[in-house]
Amino acid sequence: MKKNTGCGHGHEHKHCPPLPKSDVAKNARSLYTEINDGPGADEEKTVVLKDVYIQSLTEADFHLPTFATEIKTIRKNVRLTQCKAIPVYGDEYTVKLFVEGFVHKNIQYVEDGYGTVKDYSIDIPFKAYHKVELVNPYTPTQYSSKNNNDQEYRELAKNGMGADRCEFGSVTYEYYNEPINCKILWSEVNQLDIISNFDNWGRFNKVTEKMDINLLIKLTQLQQVQNGKGKGGDDGGKGKG
Repeated sequence: MKKNTGCGHGHEHKHCPPLPKSDVAKNARSLYTEINDGPGADEEKTVVLKDVYIQSLTEADFHLPTFATEIKTIRKNVRLTQCKAIPVYGDEYTVKLFVEGFVHKNIQYVEDGYGTVKDYSIDIPFKAYHKVELVNPYTPTQYSSKNNNDQEYRELAKNGMGADRCEFGSVTYEYYNEPINCKILWSEVNQLDIISNFDNWGRFNKVTEKMDINLLIKLTQLQQVQNGKGKGGDDGGKGKG
């Protein structure tokens, strides 16, 4: 049994890590290979499913590192940490969209009527989940069966009294569905800042922000298209005498 010697931060991987190494069979033989024409499409192209406007109303409280008399500027940048579209079972024109991210803010403020300008940065997380009706359908999702108990077959034992426990088989299959891709095209942040927690000199260090975050998200999918121009298609024999 392998020991878990990780650092305990496996959930922080940005990409899916590879599986641990497995044993490799030493006596494996490939006895026969055959190639057949599959029912493939003539063309593979990226299809725009929809451009989606999505909104997140977000409120956050934070404290400046020191007391301030005035906020001079707030620079804002939107960054997504998650954008996933989940197909709705049985409906090729509907997905559930999950968007998460943060608004990075660089705040410049002054502590008094004179002196240097202070600089403070903070990330404000936000989430937006929405059901989306598509203008173009996604490719129907195909489901896999990788468990040998689903389609197992057994052979009759030599005594005819039951199944042979030493010989058995199964059929398993996997479909490799193209994911629905998601990217941000545009963002807008409309915010209201409320200051509080004043000291005896009228300075503050607490800020409450109410943000109306609007995003434009493009959903696309790489799809197989049958246009009849390939081998065996309607016009596949053009140009032949």
